[in-house]
Amino acid sequence: MLLLFGFAAPAQADNVSQIAQGLMNSRVYVTTDSGASLSAADQSKISNSFAGDADVRAVVVNPGHSQRELGGMLKSVANRVDKGKTYVAIDSQGKEMVGISKDLSSKDLNKLIAQTSGGDVTSRLTQFGSLAEKKADDKAKSGMIGGFVVLGVVILLIAGALGAFLVVRKRRREKQAREMAELKRGVEEDVTLLGEDIAKLDLNVMDQGLDPETRSDYERAMNSYDTAKSATERAARPEDMRAVTTALEDGRYYMTATRARLAGEPVPEKRAPCFFNPNHGPSVQDVMWAPPGGQPRSVPACAADAHAILNGGQPDVRMVPYGDGRRPYWDAGPAYAPYAGGYYAGYGGVDLLSGVLIGTALGSMMGGGWGGGYGGGFGDGDGGMGGGFGGDGGDVGGGWDFGSGDFGGGGDFGGGGDF
Repeated sequence: MLLLFGFAAPAQADNVSQIAQGLMNSRVYVTTDSGASLSAADQSKISNSFAGDADVRAVVVNPGHSQRELGGMLKSVANRVDKGKTYVAIDSQGKEMVGISKDLSSKDLNKLIAQTSGGDVTSRLTQFGSLAEKKADDKAKSGMIGGFVVLGVVILLIAGALGAFLVVRKRRREKQAREMAELKRGVEEDVTLLGEDIAKLDLNVMDQGLDPETRSDYERAMNSYDTAKSATERAARPEDMRAVTTALEDGRYYMTATRARLAGEPVPEKRAPCFFNPNHGPSVQDVMWAPPGGQPRSVPACAADAHAILNGGQPDVRMVPYGDGRRPYWDAGPAYAPYAGGYYAGYGGVDLLSGVLIGTALGSMMGGGWGGGYGGGFGDGDGGMGGGFGGDGGDVGGGWDFGSGDFGGGGDFGGGGDF
């Protein structure tokens, strides 16, 4: 009957999916019911103005849609297209325009839209594309300048940090080298003392009348001396001195055993070295002793030092090189931790010394342990654009109301329905 009386059926409104599909292949989409007639040349002109860094896409619609409808449609379309930075919708008469953007704020969008007012669809969209491109270029230049400034600051900070690091490292190495030199002098003194003790006894190991066990202990003492001397020459770090003092402890014991055999006395048990001075050889008993300002604790002592302590005297403490003077080895800094640990390696090592040296510099170190050494993207689910098309979610450009008409006879743009 409609055809009979000469009436045409109303054009079917496009849905969100159709618009999105169109914008995947083109930067301009004209809805079927918009009533707009853009020539191929006009569409090419608009597309060219959109093709720069601003990355704009436009939808031409029929008049009479609210800002909320248009904003919702653009967000839903942008979610489906999943590319592009700015989307705009304009009615076929060129009078009303709204936009959403990932890069431009609502304020910027409103300003650009206002600057294009007064023209037809082609002129407004073309001008909007040019303005958006200029805005994108300005933003890129500003970002580049800011990037160079930040880069310069970062370079200065890195240079400063590197300089400070190099200075600190140099000072640390100088300090370590000084401490190592002091430690080596102290260890060489210990090695020399053992060598002098061996030379003073001057046994002829080739003497057939020498007791075999005495000869064996004396040879072990000499071998320990050779081991300690070689290890000292090779030592490059404080940790390397542990092997030296372990060998010295063995050598001291075997010299004690050798003398006992020569005197016809029982060979003493192998006890921890005298705490006060390991060069005194094996301890003979434990005595109570307190370091200055500390609490009394039981320590192994040789006969002479035990007698001094028990009679209110002072022990003969091993003083080692430190700075311009000398200090007790347990108060001469961290470099002496391996030195002390080597002497007591067979008697609890760190566990023994950390308990004995509580309250001293070396004790605190041993207690603590020592040893050898931008993107964003389009969101989904709510029709929004994740990174924030149009500001704070739902806020879109276009500083005016669009009237009371709806987009396609009821319903909005979500879910791909018709409009």
